[in-house]
Amino acid sequence: MKWTMRTSIALLLVFACGIAEARPVDADADFSAFLSRWREAIVANDAEAVAGMTQVPFLFEGEPRDRADVARTVVPALLTSDVRRCLHTAPPLREDDRYVLSCVPYLFYLGRIDGQWRWVEFAADGEG
Repeated sequence: MKWTMRTSIALLLVFACGIAEARPVDADADFSAFLSRWREAIVANDAEAVAGMTQVPFLFEGEPRDRADVARTVVPALLTSDVRRCLHTAPPLREDDRYVLSCVPYLFYLGRIDGQWRWVEFAADGEG
């Protein structure tokens, strides 16, 4: 029984190490750098900087918005002071190939587009 238990533990460790190695370390560092810049722009209420980190066209109120519309319309509408405060510390949760941050009443999706991290969409938070 000890041999089986040791074998099981060894296989589990090998499997766990394989998972850790399969995940590119620089991808997490790249996302962390983006998230830091995005949060700085949000906390500063810098609509132009946020718009520059947003995938356009950005769908808002059923209409595709360009970068100027994101800065002028989307940022003030979605990023209220309470939401900005929440986004400053909200933990990013991995969801497939994206990260999501939850700040009532919205979910904010950050994804990689053409090799660059961007704010790609938002959704109403059904839990909120």
